[in-house]
Amino acid sequence: MKSTILRFSLFLFSVLFFSVLGFSQDEIFLRSGEKIEGKVLEVGPGLMKYKSKTNPEGPVYSKKISDILLITYANGTTEVYEVEKTSASSSKSRNDTNIDVSNHSVAFNFAPLLYQQLEIDYQYLFPKGIIGISFPITYALNPGFTRSSSSLALLWSAGSDLKFFTAGQKAASFYIGVGVDVGQTQSTRYRNEEIIEYDPYTGQNYTNVRYTTEEVNNNFYSVSALVGVELNPTKNISVDLGGRISGRSHFIDNQYNNGPYYEPYQGQGLDLIVRPLMRLRVRF
Repeated sequence: MKSTILRFSLFLFSVLFFSVLGFSQDEIFLRSGEKIEGKVLEVGPGLMKYKSKTNPEGPVYSKKISDILLITYANGTTEVYEVEKTSASSSKSRNDTNIDVSNHSVAFNFAPLLYQQLEIDYQYLFPKGIIGISFPITYALNPGFTRSSSSLALLWSAGSDLKFFTAGQKAASFYIGVGVDVGQTQSTRYRNEEIIEYDPYTGQNYTNVRYTTEEVNNNFYSVSALVGVELNPTKNISVDLGGRISGRSHFIDNQYNNGPYYEPYQGQGLDLIVRPLMRLRVRF
């Protein structure tokens, strides 16, 4: 009888001893320096669940994976958790950060080359890079290239644009703006007149029609709205992509309206022009 009781006691002691021993072998080390002894139940993507050594039948506890330095399991293996480098500053995109660009720049607009026009401008950025002012100048190499029999062809224009960069100077700087400019366009005027001619062979007068073509130059002033984005791959180079829509008011300069049969001639009135912007900007 005593032998049976002794064997049962030894068996029960062994079970309890190895259970407690096995249970205590899971050690959780936190980044704060705290050590937790318990039984790890589950390790998920962002959370680890465990039971405490002091209360193995109690509630299930949890810790964030980001708070855990390492876990030493009962079988002797150790799992180390590295810190994820995702700070607020490093998670920002490059366009969320202001960049340092030079305040002065000169740009060449490639889009007008399609119409045989040259356009350059000088731009100055005020401190903080929120406001910029530019002075575009356009000159037509071949005015007749864009003109039909009755349309207006640009000869030249010059003006000033005021830009507002919505978030300052970044990798992609969006802007809106207004502009004013003056210039000159040219149109072709076709006329016909009845003239009296004398025929020396018959000694009589007869009526004839003379057709006349005149180049009429129209001065204009305009107000424009601008929208676009300046891409800044480097500190000294930018690409300006956008467009401008201009309302032009034309009036005649009589100095150029002096065809062989001059008569008072009304101007072209108002028109609306949409122009693309595709500038390469060099900052200095």
